Amino acid sequence: MKPAASRPVIAEARRSARKSMRTLGEIVLDQGETIECTVLDMSGSGARLKIRGAVRKAFMPALEIPGMFRLMIPRENIAIDCRLAWRENELVGVSFASSFRPIMAATPRTANVRPVKRG
Repeated sequence: MKPAASRPVIAEARRSARKSMRTLGEIVLDQGETIECTVLDMSGSGARLKIRGAVRKAFMPALEIPGMFRLMIPRENIAIDCRLAWRENELVGVSFASSFRPIMAATPRTANVRPVKRG
């Protein structure tokens, strides 16, 4: 019997462990528009999101995600400012640029929130 081939060990870049979430969230843009997303997992320093409707279709531009935005997670009653770390198709990695706040504390900025219209 041959020994099992060893796989290379890849170091994790995040500072804290991930927690699987699979909960709905919203990316709130500066203009008050929102983009629906699913928070796949979260750590103390960032999260991995799946952008709803982000699959690019022929002759349609890819959905733009800004470098900085607010992430709202209603189920957890939190809002947090995020910095875009990476993007691969509909998956987005973010690092947290602020501490977690209750959503009620974030309402002045989101009072006129409206969904992003897609062509």
